[in-house]
Amino acid sequence: MKHRANGWPLVGCIMMIDAFDAENGATRFVPGSHLEVRGPEEAMANPMDDHKDQILACGPAGSIIIFNASIWHSHTANRSNRRRRSIQAHFVPRQARAATDQGARMRPETFQRISDLAKYVLDVQHAPRA
Repeated sequence: MKHRANGWPLVGCIMMIDAFDAENGATRFVPGSHLEVRGPEEAMANPMDDHKDQILACGPAGSIIIFNASIWHSHTANRSNRRRRSIQAHFVPRQARAATDQGARMRPETFQRISDLAKYVLDVQHAPRA
């Protein structure tokens, strides 16, 4: 998400299920890019290329990265035969729209089972269609 775009600020989180290292596709970050008004697709000839300022977020399994999601970030290539699994989450301000519509993905029986607080947190107002 671009700096100060609709829905900003956005906070991201990555929990490393497996260790992240330079060989198995660690997430890369470009320091200072969270203040950039352009996205990487506008500033770079190919956003998949290495950026001269990128750093890799390496760590042991169980590590957690919390970051300003406006910072340019992406995974790198896994050049090993090892896994690089993670659990990812993000915080989107209530007044913004999340990229994923949880209500459209939820089973009707789940909607009926969860509490009003869970519906509020997930911003699910109406029962999904069967």
